Amino acid sequence: MERARALIDDLGADLDRRLLTERNPAERLRLLRETTNRITRTANDAVQAYVRGRRSVDARLERDGDAPEAATMRDRLRVARVELLEAIERAKRRY
Repeated sequence: MERARALIDDLGADLDRRLLTERNPAERLRLLRETTNRITRTANDAVQAYVRGRRSVDARLERDGDAPEAATMRDRLRVARVELLEAIERAKRRY
């Protein structure tokens, strides 16, 4: 999930750079569609990873009680989820 957040931000920055030099409206639209599709796929993959990770952590906590490692992972997942949502929101506002 952490890599997905960084990738979404990088894809947006790359698109911005490419749009600065591209004047053809059809090509600009193609670049925007391509980047939007990549951002969507990246976000979907990250959501799937979050769901799997959260299920695993929840199962561990249910089985072993308040295992410190699982609690730490739960917190990391929570932070990564918030950061991913923020990256998606930035991309949404941008395009």
